[in-house]
Amino acid sequence: MFEFNTETMVVNVGIGKSALAVAAFGAVVLSAPVPARADTAAEIRELRARLRGLDELRARLGRLEAQAAKEAKAAKEAKAHATPTAAPGHVAVAAAHPPEHWYDRISLRGYTQMRYNGILSGGPFFNDISSPVDRSIGNKRNFLIRRARLIFSGDISDHLYIYIQPDLASAPNRSFSNAATFTSANVNPDTGVPLPLTNALFGTADGQIGTFSENAGGHFAQLRDAYADISIDHDKEFRVRAGQSKIPYGFENMQSSQNRLALDRADAINTCCRDERDLGLFFYYAPKEMRHLFRDLVKNNLKGSGDYGMFALGVYNGQGANRFELNQGVHVVSRLTYPYVFENGQIVEASIQGYTGRFMPVTSVITPSLGGATFQAGFRPPGFFAAGVPFVDGPGYGSPSNFNLATFPSSTAWRPVFANGGEGVRDERVAVTGVLYPQPFGLSAEWNWGRGPVLDPTQTFIFSGRLNGGYVQATYKYDDTVYGTGTWFPFVKWQYYQGGAKFETNAPFSRLYELDVGIEWQPLREVEFTAVYSRMDRTNVLAAPYRQFHAHLMRFQLQWNY
Repeated sequence: MFEFNTETMVVNVGIGKSALAVAAFGAVVLSAPVPARADTAAEIRELRARLRGLDELRARLGRLEAQAAKEAKAAKEAKAHATPTAAPGHVAVAAAHPPEHWYDRISLRGYTQMRYNGILSGGPFFNDISSPVDRSIGNKRNFLIRRARLIFSGDISDHLYIYIQPDLASAPNRSFSNAATFTSANVNPDTGVPLPLTNALFGTADGQIGTFSENAGGHFAQLRDAYADISIDHDKEFRVRAGQSKIPYGFENMQSSQNRLALDRADAINTCCRDERDLGLFFYYAPKEMRHLFRDLVKNNLKGSGDYGMFALGVYNGQGANRFELNQGVHVVSRLTYPYVFENGQIVEASIQGYTGRFMPVTSVITPSLGGATFQAGFRPPGFFAAGVPFVDGPGYGSPSNFNLATFPSSTAWRPVFANGGEGVRDERVAVTGVLYPQPFGLSAEWNWGRGPVLDPTQTFIFSGRLNGGYVQATYKYDDTVYGTGTWFPFVKWQYYQGGAKFETNAPFSRLYELDVGIEWQPLREVEFTAVYSRMDRTNVLAAPYRQFHAHLMRFQLQWNY
């Protein structure tokens, strides 16, 4: 069967013409009559001239052969990408390579976390058991999708990198009250005292127990990251990050929840920046080899924090991610970190970081009481303040002496007097970090000191109070090469914090002692299972009167990466 091959013909024709030219020249050279020479020297010069001409033809032949080979390769690649024609037997027309668009450089990845939190015991009030960093901790709760992240990222050009990460499992805040609820029909008309409902079947007094606030469905999409890295130099050692991104403060804050061992970040560090993110401009510097090291600490499953530079300096709103700015001031943050690699391959990292600014807390009506952050919280002595909104003691307001009931003769509530908007409360911290990466033993510790918004002991105004706290975590990395069960990370984490919970309503004072003992199992790189026992001694900062509680929990998380 005859097959027409245009590629071979192109190559053979090109080479054939050159070969014929060389052969013809050689034949002319050999067959040309040699004229009589006056002397031998003249004949030698003539022969050399002919040989030079032959060398030039050989060189030209070589160039033509190389060009022909290149054209044949290009034709072969074009044929591989050619669009087949409808009619058989026709020669396929090679399709040209489509131009590379910016969206061709975008990658998509993500992860999902499903949790179950079981309360083993707790008190003195069971419904106080809660945590601001995990809303699934609490009474009458079971499974929860904690995070469902999709990450779009890529180098749009040699100097522009983008990163967009929504969370598809966000949910609005909600609370549960264990107080009995009665209707007006169940109230004694003479005394106004609620009457219990009577259960005709069992003959016992009962009523509807519990009320919910904002009992809406969960799993709303919410933006986590949306930023661009603009590189100043070719090696991308100097970058400016613009948009909503993580604040360079604390190792664990910057470590992705996809890589973190403990189910939640430590309150002491995380109270600086809820959701770890804010909107602003950040400058990062790291030498090229250090950027590779930061990347490999994550890639090699050593629980790294990612590449946030060796030096960072930034300005940001200060109110937190996805929150409106409530004053005209900005926060300023800076961080310096240095990882060191020993000759045996062990890696340690030390960091120092700090930020300063003014924060405007969110307030709501509260009935003041004494004993906040203790088991006796809620005590109200006779003649204590009536319900009101806590006064924010910051520039732009009056002073606490403006609690003057005479100004409001129509109300018995205490209220502040102010003429203009507030600039917020002084908010500043400094933290130190030390990390020994697990090869196989790992250790990490962070501690910070500072001051920030906090509700005063009488729960009547918010001021800039002192805070301190941190955590220590130890782990061991075991790769099972004998039975092939995967990678195991047993770990122990202890944390402590005393200070304001500035992102919670009324910025209540929080006292926290917590111990986690757990293990993370990675049977596959794309699947992780974590089991943790938690012993809690913390303040319920989500609802007044902000009581202290003890609790013992078993917590489980299944994570799949894609």
